[in-house]
Amino acid sequence: MIHVNHESSPEEKEQVSKYWEGDYVWMTKSRLEKPWDGETYGFAAAFIDNLCVGTTSYTISARGQGILSQVHTEENFRGQGIGNATISEAVETYKRKGARAVYLAAWGQWIRYIYIKRGFVNVGNMGQRGAFKLTLTSEGEDDNLFRAGQRAEFRPLGKGDQTDITSLYCAKHPCVIKHFDLGCYLGSYFEGEFYILQNQIVHGIVPEETKPKKGYKAIVLDGEETVLGLGTIIPSSRRHEGHTGILDFLVHPNYAEQTGEMIDRLTEGCELDHLTACIEKNESAKRPLLESAGFAKIADLKRQLVIGEEAFDLEMWRR
Repeated sequence: MIHVNHESSPEEKEQVSKYWEGDYVWMTKSRLEKPWDGETYGFAAAFIDNLCVGTTSYTISARGQGILSQVHTEENFRGQGIGNATISEAVETYKRKGARAVYLAAWGQWIRYIYIKRGFVNVGNMGQRGAFKLTLTSEGEDDNLFRAGQRAEFRPLGKGDQTDITSLYCAKHPCVIKHFDLGCYLGSYFEGEFYILQNQIVHGIVPEETKPKKGYKAIVLDGEETVLGLGTIIPSSRRHEGHTGILDFLVHPNYAEQTGEMIDRLTEGCELDHLTACIEKNESAKRPLLESAGFAKIADLKRQLVIGEEAFDLEMWRR
């Protein structure tokens, strides 16, 4: 078992990167070149000679929040305990490096059992996708991470915010919709969604000309312990609809009184002609917030969401 990180050889980095596709390709290569904003990122990897046959990645934010991900075993080497070994080594790495809590997503019952054996607890579900948390210290408990009375301020979303936002999304919220545009509902997890936010850019001919998409905004409500809220405006990527966007916001219930300010900060000086927001019909606390920001309800969407055996009616609001 070896650890592969930004200090490893190019050959080792290439080996642990070979399994991934989509956003996970550039994310992995980017973090192995240079960790994002003070975080720790690497792989517990099983090698036979120079061939990587299994991986588990670990990410730890500057404030000790962790994500366990990228668990894979080469097909011809499955059933030999390699996955168990890389997961165990990743968990030990969190402990050695002083992580407070670790989060992951799991689908199949067999893999859930592996995580539960190591102390992970199911903290939410969205259909077949389960969110799990391993609390390593008392400081990693939700009662501390989201305790009332923290000094909190708004700031732009940063590259090092992924794990802290994951802790926010894995906390308890009295709502169905956490982020409509990214498809986060009920007890949803948050990981790959972060990479979508990082890719809201327009590439230039040279790197210096790369810039955010017109109208894109992402801010966080940052507390002393972790991120307490996330708000975004994501412009439409549909043809001829680039002048429109979708507003989403999620603030921990202990700081709900700051949601209105989050919406105001997002919509102030908005470059888009129209903004749309969707809420579930029973999310009554969101209506006055949208009305105060100049939104009006334009549609009722019957059975717009069907998650497992549950169906949900939504309201569409526009400004």
